[in-house]
Amino acid sequence: MTGQNAAMHHLHHADRAHHGGRSAGRPAVPAEFAGSQTISRSAAPRPTAPAARLATALLTVLLCSAACTSTDSLPPTSTDSARTTAVAATPTPSTTDDRSTAGQPTNERLTVTTIRITVNGRTLPAQLVDNPTARDLVDQLPLTLSFRDLNRVEKIAKLPRPLTVDGAPPGADPDINDIGYYAPSGDLVFYYGDVGYWNGIVRIGRFDDDGDLDFVERQPDGFDVTIERA
Repeated sequence: MTGQNAAMHHLHHADRAHHGGRSAGRPAVPAEFAGSQTISRSAAPRPTAPAARLATALLTVLLCSAACTSTDSLPPTSTDSARTTAVAATPTPSTTDDRSTAGQPTNERLTVTTIRITVNGRTLPAQLVDNPTARDLVDQLPLTLSFRDLNRVEKIAKLPRPLTVDGAPPGADPDINDIGYYAPSGDLVFYYGDVGYWNGIVRIGRFDDDGDLDFVERQPDGFDVTIERA
């Protein structure tokens, strides 16, 4: 071994002795910093004050939510159950009977009296409604009356005596084909035209056939009419 090689070998062994067998590539930590590194790794960081308050608030919210859920799942008290049962058992008012009778005159559309009206040998069937005025007329049948025209809308005849108007409305607007009573003059009336509303008119019946009034309309003044029960 040459003198140069011997010197290099000596330096190599001296370097290994100086490093004392420490792993290559891992630098030694100076002694003055070794203690501080150990403390920083083992000691946990303390939470700051805002973080602690946030954790407390979150815990409070979770506890309240659990309490509300527990309350909602409780069964209703006996008072609530009794009130619910009472409401369910209360009957609702029925409107069936009210609808069936609302707006109907007393038996006028349910009970009628069929009569025969004879004009110049022709029989014209008609119906009288069940009201006091119509019943009063029925009590006078049979009748033979002399009719005349009035204003080209109706035929009128004086009755032997006035009819009652008890319970009748103050007036009416009769339809074509209606039979009526005009209280101010005591006349029985056959309506073949539109007369409009008049105080004192009481509707008491109607001809069965619309064409019958065309025949009545053509009759001259003073024609006789016989009215009797059918």
